Amino acid sequence: MASAHASNSQIAPNATWATKSFTSKGGPFSFVYGGKPSAELLPLWRFKEQKGKSRILTWTDPATGLEVKAVVLVYEDTPGVDWTLTFTNKATKDTPILEHVRAVDVADHPAQAGEAVLHRLNGGCCRTDDWMPFDQPLAAGQTLDFAAEAGRSSNVCPFFNLDWKSGGVITAIGWSGQWSASVGRGPEDAFRVRAGMEFLHTILHPGESIRSPRILQMRWNGGDQFDAYNDFRRTMLAYVMPKIAGRFVTPPITTNSPWVPHNGGDPMAYMYGFTAAQALKEIEELKGLGYEFYWTDAYYTKGNFPNGMGNYGLPLLDIVPDRARFPEGLRPISDAAHKMGLGYVVWFEPERVAPGTYIAANYPQFVISPSGNGSGLFDLGDPQARAYMTHFLDTAIAEWGMDCLRIDYNIDPLPFWQFMDAKDPNRAGISEIRYVEGLYTMWDDLRKAHPKLFIDNCASGGRRIDLETSSRSIALWRSDATIDPFIKLDYDQVALQNQVMSAGLNRYIPWSTTGNIGAEPYHFRSGFNCGMSLDEEPIPSQHELLRAAIAEGKRIRKYWTGDFYPLTPVTLDPADWCVWQYNRPSNGDGIVMAFRRPKAPPAFKVVLRGIDTAAAYSVSFSFGYEPSKPARLAGSALQTLILGIKECPGSVLIEYRKLPANKRRRA
Repeated sequence: MASAHASNSQIAPNATWATKSFTSKGGPFSFVYGGKPSAELLPLWRFKEQKGKSRILTWTDPATGLEVKAVVLVYEDTPGVDWTLTFTNKATKDTPILEHVRAVDVADHPAQAGEAVLHRLNGGCCRTDDWMPFDQPLAAGQTLDFAAEAGRSSNVCPFFNLDWKSGGVITAIGWSGQWSASVGRGPEDAFRVRAGMEFLHTILHPGESIRSPRILQMRWNGGDQFDAYNDFRRTMLAYVMPKIAGRFVTPPITTNSPWVPHNGGDPMAYMYGFTAAQALKEIEELKGLGYEFYWTDAYYTKGNFPNGMGNYGLPLLDIVPDRARFPEGLRPISDAAHKMGLGYVVWFEPERVAPGTYIAANYPQFVISPSGNGSGLFDLGDPQARAYMTHFLDTAIAEWGMDCLRIDYNIDPLPFWQFMDAKDPNRAGISEIRYVEGLYTMWDDLRKAHPKLFIDNCASGGRRIDLETSSRSIALWRSDATIDPFIKLDYDQVALQNQVMSAGLNRYIPWSTTGNIGAEPYHFRSGFNCGMSLDEEPIPSQHELLRAAIAEGKRIRKYWTGDFYPLTPVTLDPADWCVWQYNRPSNGDGIVMAFRRPKAPPAFKVVLRGIDTAAAYSVSFSFGYEPSKPARLAGSALQTLILGIKECPGSVLIEYRKLPANKRRRA
């Protein structure tokens, strides 16, 4: 399902690039095999190509039987080229060493290139500046190297945009493990992008296959990085982001429970002592407010969080929930939520096993455990272990009536993979590959078994948001960095950090959310990003305000499939304004969300994007939740606005719609 307003001028150049780049002599990738570079080997190997929905190209070494397969998808109605490599030993003996696999290794030679910049984002590694954009100038002869940290795929953001002023290339990496990348500028403006697994040095046994990271590249022309981001967003929406029954999976308006209480008590004590009775009371308190989901987070498990991670087994009633606090499991909570018309989210952390838990004691063979006590990383690369966990989660989804499976991941996997690598240096990287493949298989199997289920991707916040996980899940918790300020009820700080995260990550991922507090327009709008997680107790005195806030969110979420434009620099300075715009060219409408931060001046000039200056528009302004009476403005007047907000902090929502030609004379 592609956007009707995709930039057609960018589609053909990407298709032409793919035709020229994937040939019998090789492709835009590289590896070293038996000590020799692929550029020397592939032109000499047997080649065949199969054309269909995807191009499937294979090269086979006649001497050792290694087959290299590239499955290439060239998008036809949005720009971009998507590919993954597979290496298979077709012979009856082990292969030579395969190493330095770069799933993308390609040079671009633009006809005109100016001062080059690599546009990047911070990752989601629990810092105040999570997902903030930053730029790195790229001088001639310079190479910029960066990599994932500790096996977490988005501790460092795996999406980046090389801009050489007359155009550029966006690269997205799909690998939920330890990837590395480099971007360089050589002589005569040869720009080179490389990315792949950071650690791979292995033989392949007879019949054995491994896959590479998935790569999506989109070449763009025209010199406007934000037009490029919007082309990329269209491709993500059309071909990558998950759907259920043909409809986008978007973040619901939900509450994360246990929520932060307003009674002055210790929030953590409330969470650790949380009971089924309190959950049922919370659900009752949501009645009539407009929420869409109820969310049971980590504090229901036997042993509680984090010490109970690994108490996963069957029967569910005996092994998983704390029976003293949840004597009937979670089904009564699910039933109460569904009776209220709410979906149900349940949290799990299946990949971490704490000492002394059920899995550590009974299934230590399923755990990569350097300590030897059965604790550590649950090995999704082991088919038996993965089958065990898949069966457990499948049963929990069915028995507890879950609508969203929340997967958390609070463990750095790289040390465990390297522990396995050390057992056989000629198989380095295999443990990581099998683990990552197993993760995708488990998620795919669960989604196939439960077609109406969606997966929430959490990993200590946003530490596993990459191309592959984004094709299977959405992020309801893109950062843990707001936890401390919202436990302290620091509304302004939560709002500021949420503004930064949306203004950054929305360039690549159309929607994502994390914890938010505050029903006032400034705070609610700062956290709303097509949906939201409200993590505080809904105080009765604010119910009317909260209902209005949620109603506004539902009214405007349709714009998140449109073009996204940050209209101000993205900063953490409370003296700055933050403004962004969503524009739907095919509908002729859009919104502007403007935030006057706590120390910002009362007025700000902003220039909108995508406005037809020859047209007339119907425009409304909402400083609170009640929109003003629509006014008719000439497009030229709408394009450049002087925004004034009296409240500090404060916000305004501007909604606009192009008028039909026969009504424009009245503007």
